[in-house]
Amino acid sequence: MNVFSGSQFMLRKLAWLLVGVVIVGLFAFGVCLGWASRKRTRAESLLRSIAQLKLGTATFADAQNLAEKYGGKPWNGPSREASCSSQDCNVRFAFDNKPLSYVPGVRGVEFVAGLTVKDGYVVSREVEYSTLTTSYFDFAYILFDGLKFTHVQDYEVKKLKVDAQGTPHAVEVNLGPLATVDERARAYSIDLSCLARLHGCSSSTAVIPPGL
Repeated sequence: MNVFSGSQFMLRKLAWLLVGVVIVGLFAFGVCLGWASRKRTRAESLLRSIAQLKLGTATFADAQNLAEKYGGKPWNGPSREASCSSQDCNVRFAFDNKPLSYVPGVRGVEFVAGLTVKDGYVVSREVEYSTLTTSYFDFAYILFDGLKFTHVQDYEVKKLKVDAQGTPHAVEVNLGPLATVDERARAYSIDLSCLARLHGCSSSTAVIPPGL
């Protein structure tokens, strides 16, 4: 009888332990999802703010304000020391879907934006949005928008790394000073939901805007 009672006690203890593990796991998953959702919301807000800047009119102070609000950092490449002044500055913003990407089956996603300041004014902006593999990107959307540093005057779309099925794994858009309002709207209509999604981000349409 004592042995039987002891076995029941151990089973109940194990059951409560399993319930505790499940509860902790669900809580941790909820925290991860909430964190990723918050980063997605901030990235969406940054994208809108960057798209609304008027190149050649927006100032170094405007770029500084965005950097303070969204965690932007001076950037001169991965191997060079960053420097920044009102005369010459590159500001980089980066968002990813960690720790959600640690969940099995969830792809890594990264959104990076940049602003270039010359002689006190914002003269160009860049955006890169990509889903990642273990070593490189799977699909990527790259946008260059500048007064002086793009080689086009209006609008250009490049479809790169086209696979055997005719699907481009990278799309590059260049916007020049003569790009129309409609062309700009299409170029910036980026759906950042993959920063906080568990599935549905395995195709080019997940990161590349429609109509390009």
